[in-house]
Amino acid sequence: MNENIIKKAWIKEEIDRFLEEEDSNKIQTDYSYIFEPSCLVGFVSGDDPIFKKYKEVIGTFHLTPQEAFKKYCEKKKIEPDSEKVSVIAFILPISKETKLENFEYSQKWPSERWAHTRLYGEEANRKLQKHLVQIISKKGLVALAPANERFLFKVNRKHEKGVWASTWSHRHMAYAAGLGSFGLSDGFINRKGIAMRCGSIIINEELPSDKNKRPDDPYEYCTSCGRCIERCPVNAIDFENGHDKQICSEHVMSSIPIINKDFGINIYACGLCQVDVPCENEIPEK
Repeated sequence: MNENIIKKAWIKEEIDRFLEEEDSNKIQTDYSYIFEPSCLVGFVSGDDPIFKKYKEVIGTFHLTPQEAFKKYCEKKKIEPDSEKVSVIAFILPISKETKLENFEYSQKWPSERWAHTRLYGEEANRKLQKHLVQIISKKGLVALAPANERFLFKVNRKHEKGVWASTWSHRHMAYAAGLGSFGLSDGFINRKGIAMRCGSIIINEELPSDKNKRPDDPYEYCTSCGRCIERCPVNAIDFENGHDKQICSEHVMSSIPIINKDFGINIYACGLCQVDVPCENEIPEK
């Protein structure tokens, strides 16, 4: 059996080093970390049956890793040595200072650090995915970040299953790779806590899958404590219906002029359901 070119320890080291050194991973006001350099990494095979299940759960528009890889190779006129693909998913934990500030700042609007995390943190996340693609490509493999490719990534405001779903979901990739489970608020609960951003890329190497770490219940780590319901300023979460994306998005989008006026940046944010909750920093005990 051939030894894998890509090792999980190497990916983790590269991500944490990037988070330590990259300027875009710094809060603009005090140059502290946006994401703590202590990521989680998981692998999953591109032909795992869960990806076909996602077409039923999310929508037929959601790409499987194999579909995204094929479209990418056709677009870039690449003839890969192997069509076997794997997904590398990772968790980027939001800093403790940002979580504390977002709890203390307001019961309706996000804090300055949280707003910076939403804007500049996502920029850092995209740069990180690009960096991983570049260093893996140098090893002779084909690598791509679907969320960074305009011809692959699209957010559907309305679709066959409801509202607000994309053609490539980082959270669902993280679940497939055994990194955690979903919560009542639709956030992703993992060992580093629900207050995080996540990312994922595809490579054409068959990596050892972490599917055995994936819980059968997609809401396995949610204790249904209801604290996120109490934290939501617009009642967009309840036990019966879970997370109402439309109500949530309307409130989040209404934050743009508030954030612009108070902090001088053009972004939307909230995150109140991710702080002062039992899953903020860890997988809570049931």
